[in-house]
Amino acid sequence: MNRTFSVNHPLLFILAGVAVVAVALQSVIFLRKAWKRALELGFSQEKLKKLAVSSAVFSIAPAIAVGIGVITLSGTLGLPLPWLRLSVVGAIMYELTAAETAASALGTSLSSTLSATEFSTIAWTMTIGITTGLILIPLFCEKTTNGISKIGMKDRKWGEHFTNALFFALIATFVGNGLADVTKGGAGLVSALVLLVSALLMVLCGLLRNKLGWKWLNDYAIPICMVISMAAAIPFTAWLA
Repeated sequence: MNRTFSVNHPLLFILAGVAVVAVALQSVIFLRKAWKRALELGFSQEKLKKLAVSSAVFSIAPAIAVGIGVITLSGTLGLPLPWLRLSVVGAIMYELTAAETAASALGTSLSSTLSATEFSTIAWTMTIGITTGLILIPLFCEKTTNGISKIGMKDRKWGEHFTNALFFALIATFVGNGLADVTKGGAGLVSALVLLVSALLMVLCGLLRNKLGWKWLNDYAIPICMVISMAAAIPFTAWLA
């Protein structure tokens, strides 16, 4: 079974396609209901059309990031699984981390050809891991958010520090993964250099946004940094790995 297994088997495309189409249909249904309700509330057709066009334009940037994520994961996991994961629920940072963790536990890596067992284990790890968020958010998110808001109301500066600390703790987790194998050279050093390039590019985007008033960079900074950093990985890999 493992010898004939393919991460791009037609059956996987069919299963993933059914789920993606179902979610897309839900989006269309909710869009129609929202449009109808907006008309009932007195919004004009012209205003709703402008809002729809504006939303479509600003959705391009996230779509680019999602496309890059699918391409990044497709090398090992094929197209169906990343397409399903990033089209329905998930983000490239989580999906890649979960996949790498599962592969490492199995004694393999995402740069290797996966067997059916390894592929299914990675897929289940990615799925179960993200499901916990769907359960915990409804149960605890409101209480957590209210708690943080109360801290900010009592002391605004302390509230900002607390929120920033949570954010940087999240960032540090992903940075740590990127730097974990840097002392081993090779691929680890490539990851560190790509991370450095991405960080410098993000700083540059922030400076351009603030100094030149390029507000559009708020939506396109991440895709720009991802594309250029991935391109930079090519010469770094040829040089070091």
